Order: sequence, then structure tokens, then C-alpha cells
Amino acid sequence: MNFPEIIVTHRSTDFDGFAATVAAAKLYPEARICFPGSLNRNVREFFNLHADEIETVEASMVDLDRLRRLVIVDTIHCNRLGVFESACRGEQVEVVVFDHHRLGARSKRPDFVRPENFVLSEDGSLVTTMLKIIHDRGIEVSPLEATVFALGIHEDTGSLTYSTTTPRDAEALALCMRLGASQSLIGKYLHNPLSAEQRQLLLELVDGMEPAAVGDVEVFIAAARYPHYVDGLSVVAHKIMDVTDCQALLVMVEMEGRIFIVGRSNSRLIDVARALAPVGGGGHSQASSAIVKGGDLEETRRTIVENLPAVLEEPLRARDIMSHPVHFVDADTSIGDALVFCRRYGHSGICVQEDGMLAGIVSRKDLDKAVVHRLQHAPVKGIMSRGVKTVSEETTVHELRRMMATSAVGRLPVLAREHPAGGRVPVAEVTGIVTRTDVLRTLHPGMVDEGFGGAAAAELDLRHRLQSMRSLVPLFEVVQKLSASYRGVYLVGGFVRDMIIGEANYDVDIAVEGDGIEFARRLAEELGGRVRSHRKFNTAVVLLEGVKPGLRVDVATTRTEFYDYPAALPTVEHSSIKRDLYRRDFTINAMAVSLAAPDFGRLLDFFGGLEDIDRGIIRVLHNLSFIEDPTRLFRAVRYENRFGFRMNSYTLGLARGCVEMGLVGDLSSARLRDELVWLFSEPEVSFTILRLGELGLGPAIHPDLSVGRETAALVKRADKAARRFGLMEEIKPWRLRLACLARRLDAGQLRFWTQRLKLRRSDADVVAGSVVLARKVQAKLAGGGYSRSRLYELLERLPAEACLLAYAQAESEEVREAIELYLTELSRVELEIDGNDLLEMGLGESPQVGEVLRRLQMMKLEGGLVNREAEMEAARRMVSELAGRDAAGGSDR
Repeated sequence: MNFPEIIVTHRSTDFDGFAATVAAAKLYPEARICFPGSLNRNVREFFNLHADEIETVEASMVDLDRLRRLVIVDTIHCNRLGVFESACRGEQVEVVVFDHHRLGARSKRPDFVRPENFVLSEDGSLVTTMLKIIHDRGIEVSPLEATVFALGIHEDTGSLTYSTTTPRDAEALALCMRLGASQSLIGKYLHNPLSAEQRQLLLELVDGMEPAAVGDVEVFIAAARYPHYVDGLSVVAHKIMDVTDCQALLVMVEMEGRIFIVGRSNSRLIDVARALAPVGGGGHSQASSAIVKGGDLEETRRTIVENLPAVLEEPLRARDIMSHPVHFVDADTSIGDALVFCRRYGHSGICVQEDGMLAGIVSRKDLDKAVVHRLQHAPVKGIMSRGVKTVSEETTVHELRRMMATSAVGRLPVLAREHPAGGRVPVAEVTGIVTRTDVLRTLHPGMVDEGFGGAAAAELDLRHRLQSMRSLVPLFEVVQKLSASYRGVYLVGGFVRDMIIGEANYDVDIAVEGDGIEFARRLAEELGGRVRSHRKFNTAVVLLEGVKPGLRVDVATTRTEFYDYPAALPTVEHSSIKRDLYRRDFTINAMAVSLAAPDFGRLLDFFGGLEDIDRGIIRVLHNLSFIEDPTRLFRAVRYENRFGFRMNSYTLGLARGCVEMGLVGDLSSARLRDELVWLFSEPEVSFTILRLGELGLGPAIHPDLSVGRETAALVKRADKAARRFGLMEEIKPWRLRLACLARRLDAGQLRFWTQRLKLRRSDADVVAGSVVLARKVQAKLAGGGYSRSRLYELLERLPAEACLLAYAQAESEEVREAIELYLTELSRVELEIDGNDLLEMGLGESPQVGEVLRRLQMMKLEGGLVNREAEMEAARRMVSELAGRDAAGGSDR
């Protein structure tokens, strides 16, 4: 028969493959579902009951020569499609693939499907992605179909327990319930009891099961021969996982001349799909299967086991998750001071040293109890825990978890190398420390609220974006070369933010876990640049004109900062990259990109900056952010204005609280000045002015500063005038805008305020002069009657900002026309002759040269001199008059 469109999935179809075919039939209503092989027992029983409602076709009824479209779901491997394998590569067949199985390099698009026909889901269940498409298109879903979709999602996500599960999977299940999915049917087919033969097979597999230690993962391998075929091996494997609670399981059963293999994994370290790849298996990292025809069971087992080390992910070790540098207090430090130390660093405990050796650890809890008992003046050595357990940098995270789970140890100092048990440990050998929080955060991302970022870093590969910046590639190549000598080298700050947003930014900031100044010096030597270092802050600037004209690279040692009081300058100490990022203003600026060779281009996002960029959110990293540094208020407004982002409600509440506490006035004048200059140097600032008004920041800067709609409108008019008259490139826009805000201050207030801001004299004169002179100009021009030359004399000495402010403020059309005449015409009138021409006419060097040029300028303004010849003729007459006057004066003498 002619079935030009067919939907298929893999053989040994489970509920997720079955549900995906039903979803595909909703998207391709002209296509028929065809199962190329057997269905799992529970799927088959469900389908047999509901076959009348789910339209399918037998494979034997499909004429492959007439096939025009093949929709493949839940696999990308043609060899799992039975008779449809050859159709994948048929020239006349349009192939469409929906899949979610990620196999590293093998997850690339197959060559038999066009890019626009390839959908690779990011969800735990492919059905989740397909259901969203169905729902978004407004396609009706019946209660039976909703039940099928729910069964597929449950099976693919382990009822939402697998680590690959996403929030969208849970939302899709909720949608299925709203669409009428039957919970009783889900329960019946999801937890299908084992048949007698399945129970017998399970016992044989468990009896012959052997553990195989593969790296940090214990994999159980169960192999058996069974006299005849038993359906539902995946169900048996699932039951074995439940009984043994193992991390990974490989089940192999030889039945009727074929070897059926099922892989299951609960560990991110071992990908069972890759484990079964050598025997033609497919699936995803936590569930996979394969069928080997005519193979030998022992040889197949050996092939898979020998491949396991190659597919094992490198386990995380103490060096990967530890915090560093480690902070110590002396054994004689008072309990009160140790508690203050813990609070400052946000530690739940602190290491204690004595005579340069690790003496013990004291917990924050014990310090708090001691203070309650009024022991704050006692030495900390009296309550510290001695005999501290230590680990090496190579200790795996699972071993750390075991050590902490089987004892009361909550903090483990990390050593660069193994150390004899019970021996004394020099402080210099302690390279880091691992806490319970570090371990839990690593094993269960998102489950730990530390007040310090919470989850492990979200990661993104930005290698290709970095390599596309051709002018910076030589810099990146040298940094990769030098990075081998340092714990880590990272791009940080606005460069990372703008690269993700897609904006050009060549202000390169590099953070080094190590000696940043030494790194800067080596970088300059390699690239022929110059270095300016600042040892106090462990920062340096590298000028690399040879790499790119004007290129400057700011290099800093990773550090953390403490503020002794609100709005103070910070105290700086060395730290890890995570703590370095945590000190920054907003999440969108708290991301880093590794420049080290092993993981070049890897984005580190501990605090959700990537998601905040996607959502257009400005968010602080902690509650005291604005209090510690109120300049962040102005930066938040600047980013809102520049990117169109908005502070979330949490951040907005903290911003208003900081303003209400009056902390903006405590800022050093230079820091406030810099923020205002940056704030009002943006191309458009209308939103900025309104936002300053909403937050109450205007009065915080100066009680009489004007912010709000009237000022925003005035600035808009002034900016428009500057662009219209071609002055935006000639002026400093921030001075014009600041003058607009300060227009109600009197001369004395302006002088005091600009001095307090520590503006440069030239800038202060323009801001204050614009405000004062704009008022006077408007008053004088309001009467009218000015000749062209008199108008020129009135306005020529004014800064352009004053003319623009007067123009924008003027209510009289007559005043605006006069200023426009000056800016567009009179200010551009220039003589074609100069003083040299007058000297050649015999006029000696004297103030008379300037007087003549001035008179000529006035004549030209009035239209009396139309060209150089006219100017020369007028000049000769004036020189002659002066000569006659001088001669007459001489005869009088």
C-alpha cells in the first residue's frame, strides 16, 4: 500500500519512544506510525488495549520505494530502525529527526538529515519538547494522548529523579494532568509487576552479578544465558537497580541467538550510551540498550568492560572544589576575635596554627557557644578540635563525601601531597579547604544555599567567540602559553558580559589566580608591550600597541574585598576566582571565561549571570552590596539605561533602602564624580534621569538638583539641539546634562558643589558657567534688537554647553532663533585674511593688528565683506587710516 509518510522509533520500543511517535503523529497528521521491532511488554499491553485509538501500520505494508518522508523519534541511529535503515539515506526521502540523546561528539547532526529537519531536545524527555510544540500550536490533545505523553516523560526521567531532568519536564507532566491524563493508568503501566519468567531471570542475574571498579564508580555487571526469549529486560534492569542501589549497571542476556544488553547509570561519571557504543548500542547517558546478533556472551562482556575506562568521566577531586587561599588564626587569638574573623570571611569555621604548623580547627558554632558563656577573651586553642583529618588534592569528591558522612568532620584541609597520618602539617603545605557545603554543592547543584552563589558554576563554551576576535587572537595565544604556570587565568568583567550580549568591547580585564603583576610583566615581554604596576592592589596595566592600536589589558590577582564601613574604599586580599567574582557589583558582571589551554573558552557563571542576561535583569550578589559601595546604585541605573535591563524587585528594594539610609552622601567626591561622568556620557539618558528621580538619588547627590520628567525633557531638547547644530562631537555631553540637572542652583551653590565633586577646573567652569550664563543670555536676548555683530559679541565667549542650555530652556521663539543664528552661521564666520596680510601692508606688530582683524570680523558678520578681495580692500583702508592717524599724532608732537 502507499504510505508516503511514516513515523518510526527504535526497536524494543519503550514508553518514551512510543509516546514520541504519538506526539509526532500530532505534528504530522498525514503520517502513519510504524514500529520496526518489538514493543516492551508493558508498552505492548497498553497498545493492545488502545490500538483502535492509536493508528499504526505494519512494516510489511510499507512500500519503501514510495516513501517520501520519514520522521524518526528518540534515536539518531539508522541501525536501530530495522527495515527502515535503508530509507534514511534514500535520495527521494525527506528525513526529520526528533531526539534528545546526547553522546558527546556523536550528538552531532547525522548527515542524512538537513539542519532545518533536526530537533535535538535539551530536556530530560523528548516528549516534553514535542508536547510544548503541540501546545504552542494549539493542537488538541485527548486524555488518552496526555496519558501516553505522561508515561513517556516518567520513563525518560525516572519520574523526574534523573539528573538530566529539567523544570520543563515537570511542567510538561503538570500539563498532561490538566489535559486529563489518567493517574491510574500511569500507575499501572509505570510500575508493571514482573512476570514469573522475569522474576526467574532477575534471580539468575543477581546471583551472577559482579562489581567492576572503574575509577571512582562501582559498576555492577550481570550476564546470563536464558533458554528462550524473555520480554522486558529493561524492566528487570530497573528492578536490579532498585534492589542494589548501585551507581551503574550493565545487564547482558543471551536469548535465542542474540545478546540483549541494557545499561543504566545514576552517576554523571559514567555514560552508559557511550559504554554500549562499541556493540552498536544507543540511548542517553543514564539509559541505553543494544542487541548483538550471533555474538559470544563472554566476548561481548569483555568488549564492553574493556571500553569502560575510556567512557568514564574524570571525577572531580578536592583540588577542583576546594576554597583557597586558606585563612588561619593563631592559637592564642581570642575567641571573640576569631568569631569576628569568621564573620568577615563568611566562614563556618577557621583553621588554627601554632608555630607555623596546623594545630586544629574551630567551628563557628563552637565560637558562638563560647561567647554565650562569656569566654570571648579566652584563647581559641582552648576550644579548637585537634587531630585534624586532612586530604590530598587528588582525593575524589565521593571519597570526601564518605569521610564526611561517616564522621562529624565538616571541614577538611587539603594538602598538595599525601601526608603521614598523625604527623604534623606545616601551614605552607595547606593549599585549600573543603567544607560540607562544597561537597553538597558539587554533588547536588542548586540544593545548597550558601549566601555565596549557591550552585556550581553554569558552563558554556565560548571558544569560537574568542577565536572570532581576530585582532585579539595573538593576545589569547600568549595567555594560553603563560597560563600553565598559574592556577587559573580568566577574562572577567564587562568584556565577558558584552561578548555574551553581542556588543563590541576591547577593554580587556584578566584575573590571575597567582601573581598578577608577574603575569603582566611576562605578557608584556612576550608581546613587546609596556607595564604599569600597582603593588598595593596587585594590579597592572599592559599597553599592547603592537597587538592592536590603543589596546590596554588590565591584569589583577584574584582577590576578595572587605569594607570597614559603608561607602569606604575596600581592603583587598588574595582569593580564588569564585570569591573574586563574588565581590563584583552585579551577576551580569560576575562571570569569567577561562583562558588556560586545557579549558580555553569555558564560561564560569557561579551566580546566574547568564540567565539574568537572558531575562534582562540587573541583580546584586548579596544584601549588603549597595551599602558597601553606593556607587553601584549609579552603575545599576547606567546598565538599565544602556542595555534596556531592569533591576529585579529584590535589587530595587535594596537600592531604595540604601538611598533612604543616606549612604550616597558618604561617598568620596571623586568616586561620585566618576560615576556621574560615566552615567551622563551614555548616548541617551532620559531613562537615567527618570530613574534617578524614582530612586530619590537626585537629592542624595545635592538637595537642589533637579531630576524628573521636566529635566528629562530639557535634556532631550538640549541633546537634540546639539545634534542638530553638529556640536555633539565638540562638547562633553555629560557637562551639558549635568548643567541641566543643576540649573536651579545659584552661583555660590554651583561653585561649592563642583569643588566638592573635585571636577577639573575647566569642567567645573563649563558646568557652572553654563547654568549662570544661560540665564543671563536668555534675559538679554528676550528684548531683541541685536545686530548680527552684537549677537556674536554676546555669545562668542560662552561655552557651547551654555548656548545649548539657553536654547533648550528658552520659552521665546525670538531667543531660540537668535541662538540658532549664532550656532549655525555667525559662529562659523571666519576671515580669509590674517595678521600676516596686515604686516605685509606695512602695519607693525602691535595691538592694532588685532583691532583691525576685529573690525573686519564685525563687517563680515554684517554682510559687508563677501570675499578675500573685499577683505583686503577694507584692510588697506583701515591700515591707511591708522598710518595717517599715527603721522598726524607724530606731527603734533
